[in-house]
Amino acid sequence: MAGGEGSGPFARGTVLLMIAIGFAAFLALLYAIGAGGALRPGNNGEAHGASSSAIGYSALGRLLEKTGTPVRYGRAPGALQQQDLLIVTPQLSSDPKELAALVNQRAFAGPTIIILPKWHVTPAQGLKTGWVQLESPFTALQAPQILSQMLAVRTRLEGMDDQDGTLPFVQSAKPEEKAKMIKQALKSRVTISGAGLKTVLADPQTGGARVAVIEDGGWYPSLDPGASTDPAPEVQQGRYPVVIVADADLMNNLGLANRKSAAQALQIIDAAWSGGGQGVVFDLTQNGLGASENLLSVAFRPPFVGAVASLVLAAIAFGWMAFFRFGPPLVDERPFGFGKTALVRGSAGIVRRLGRDHLTADAYADLLRDRAARALGLPPSLPPDEVDARLALVPADDQGQGYETLIANMRAARDRPAIAAAARALYRWKKERMG
Repeated sequence: MAGGEGSGPFARGTVLLMIAIGFAAFLALLYAIGAGGALRPGNNGEAHGASSSAIGYSALGRLLEKTGTPVRYGRAPGALQQQDLLIVTPQLSSDPKELAALVNQRAFAGPTIIILPKWHVTPAQGLKTGWVQLESPFTALQAPQILSQMLAVRTRLEGMDDQDGTLPFVQSAKPEEKAKMIKQALKSRVTISGAGLKTVLADPQTGGARVAVIEDGGWYPSLDPGASTDPAPEVQQGRYPVVIVADADLMNNLGLANRKSAAQALQIIDAAWSGGGQGVVFDLTQNGLGASENLLSVAFRPPFVGAVASLVLAAIAFGWMAFFRFGPPLVDERPFGFGKTALVRGSAGIVRRLGRDHLTADAYADLLRDRAARALGLPPSLPPDEVDARLALVPADDQGQGYETLIANMRAARDRPAIAAAARALYRWKKERMG
């Protein structure tokens, strides 16, 4: 018995939609688990390449893209080992050992720019997501601790009276005093000094280094105008520079609002490139936006993404075949019938399962003998031997087989085919001669 198209409890389109939504949700869950921190929003108001706040560096990334430079954002350790120029924007909470290890690993891989933090900010209430309010530039005075595992340096706020950052500054100031302090802070410059540094960009008023390069034994003529034309024998060939930008306002969104500052930022990047790759990578791992490698994250990237896509297409193909097979699905027959037919079939099934087919031969022979006796009107009390003798007088069937032969074959049958053949012959004789 075949079921129609609408025999199921749900329409085919509804089932397909449910499966498609569930399958897509499952893939999205796998991707989210694999991506981990990569899905965290970058526009959180902090100082890094994905932030559009005043202290962020998203404007620098867009400026580089406008000038034809490929820009990427590194959330995994593998992305930081490319030959491209790496821009690192550590926070005060960053681990100095991790930063030093990152710089050492890139010594012969590609150039690196480290932009030290300057501003302490608070989220701007009631404004756009990622906007902040400037509170104090004295974070710059604590920035040397980030470089403590690389070299000993000291920073200075030029144009600010309090060089220790001990004044209450904005927090306890009145509104008019706060506006005056912020105006003064916006004009401040950060300089850096220490052994092992060479000035790249000097402060025009004090001569201090706002941008410096670490003297690590490499040859960087683009960063040192006084460098010799040919490298000295003791120079480490193939080493890339590590540039430290002490004043974040030279490259952050706040500073790049000025055309002159934007041009100066591009000059610093060009000088730091020093034969590096073709693009720029903004590191986000030092800002808590990194993502660790795992099997799920690798599965969604080349070359393994091809195998994942093939498995997805195969699953879709199997599902399509299940819904659109050849012909309608067959409905299972009723396991239990009604009436005497069901009783006979059930009994026969039990006999077959028990392997007792041979016991039915004598029983069927006695059954046909009794029916034939009743059809001839023989007395019920007549002994079986006399019944057999009187039935033997009945003429043979059209095939020449009489009662004696048929009943003997029936009683002698032991396997299922022989029993079925003898029973058909005996029943046909009874039907032809007695009805």
